[in-house]
Order: sequence, then structure tokens, then C-alpha cells
Amino acid sequence: MQFLYWLKKPYFFINSIKFNCLLSLGVGLFVFLFLFIFQPFGITSVLNNKLLYTGGFGLVSFFTTSFYFVLVPFVFKDFFKDEKWTVGKNVSFLFLLVFTITLANYYYNSFVQNTANMLLLTLREFFLFTFSLAIFPVIIFTYVSERLYRIHRKKTSSEIMKFKISNIKEEINDEIKIFGDNKKETITFNIDNLVYITSQGNYTSFFLKKNEGLEEKIIKNTLSNIQKEFFKNPNIIRCHKSYIVNSKYMNSISGNARGYYLESNLISIQIPVSRNFNKNNLKNLVS
Repeated sequence: MQFLYWLKKPYFFINSIKFNCLLSLGVGLFVFLFLFIFQPFGITSVLNNKLLYTGGFGLVSFFTTSFYFVLVPFVFKDFFKDEKWTVGKNVSFLFLLVFTITLANYYYNSFVQNTANMLLLTLREFFLFTFSLAIFPVIIFTYVSERLYRIHRKKTSSEIMKFKISNIKEEINDEIKIFGDNKKETITFNIDNLVYITSQGNYTSFFLKKNEGLEEKIIKNTLSNIQKEFFKNPNIIRCHKSYIVNSKYMNSISGNARGYYLESNLISIQIPVSRNFNKNNLKNLVS
């Protein structure tokens, strides 16, 4: 039961092409060095050039990891969104990667291995060897990283809440007019009534304080264009690729392994914060 609860915990997928290319290179290099240096699974008896032979396993592992960490997230972007990623998804994804690497390396080995003085390893033996090496590192790495990130972010959130800015932020009662991308559609509101802004595809929703609740206004434009309209207002901060907040209304911040979240008495949702924010910048998001 505890294990199932752990699998449902929030986790993160680093959807960066540069990072994942380096990760793929690291996986391929590790596989090559491990096989070349320790020569397990009968590699000592292989008649092929061992450097080229083990290097082939590294290349296969590199291209397979690149497929899963670079191409697949690029094609299926919604599946890899932060708000949908969990420990269970991460473990399943890594085991699927190990499964595919094993299968690809088996066919590579069947094609290149010189079997004059040793039997060709079966597919069952390939899976047995690979998963016996991978299962514990995958589980342990995910468990340790989830725990460390969660503890660190909870601690940072507590420190920010302890030392958060206690003074009331300056009210800016200026009225602002936002144009749509066609320059004809407009919405007008008082800046001080703005609670947060979020993007929905090509459309952007503005949530404005009205009496005891919120009023939503929608306009067709990008969040990047709209962000430029508030560059003179220190209270209006883009905290995430999909959110701009008025820090005056953000009452608290919390954290888990996936990241930090802003909370407000006026809204029921938690607003995610980009992982690029450092501790000092996080302090400016709450009041």
C-alpha cells in the first residue's frame, strides 16, 4: 500500500533537448565503459575486436535513449507535462527504456557476435542480465531523488514563508488596456484587480478580483506579448511558461519533488513556478 502511494507522488521530467542529449550520451558512454572494462556476460571470450564490439552496445544505447528522451517528448508534449508526471510514470518510463535497450542490443549482438568459440546469448538471458543490473538503480535513484527534491523544496518554502515580505505591497490603481493579436479586440481593467493570467493555446485568460470572487476575461494573444505590458510593474511576475501572477495576492508557497507552487486565498488551484527561479526570486512571489 505504501509502495502504491509512493508511485502516485508528484515527480518531474526534465524536458530539455540539450540536457536529454547529454543524458543519452552519458547512458551510451556508461554502457560502453562498463562492458569494455568489466567484460561481463562472456565478453572475455568474444573473438571480435572488443573495443568496437562493446562500443556498438554503447551506440545502440545512446540512440535508443535519445529516441525516448528527445524525440518522444517532442512528439507527445502533453504526456510529459509537469503536472501529469508522477513517480510511477517515471519508473515505468525508465523500465520501458531499459526494455527497448535490451531488445535493441540483443539484435545488435545477434548480428555482430562471432560465435566460433561461445554460444549466442538468448533473448531471455539478455533480459535477465539487463534487468538484474537496472532494476535496483532505477528504483533507488527515483526514490532518493524524489525524497531529496521534496525535502529541499519543503524546507525552502518554509524559510520563504518564515521570512516573507510582511509589508503591504504598493497598490497600483492604473487602468490598462490589452490588445488582441488582431489589434482590434481589447480588454480593459485596473491593474490592482489582476490576480493572475494563464495561457490556453492561442488564447489568454485574465482572472480579475471582483467583490469576493474572480471574473475571467479572455483575449487572443500570447503570454509573451502580454508580459511586455507589465514590465514596469514589479508586482506582476511571470512565474511559469503558462502563468503570470500578481504577487500581491499570492499568500503562500509550497513545494514537492516536481517543483514549487503558489497559493492564494482567492483561488482554489495551485500555480506552478518554473524551476529556473532561485530562492531570492521565489521570495518576491509571495506577500
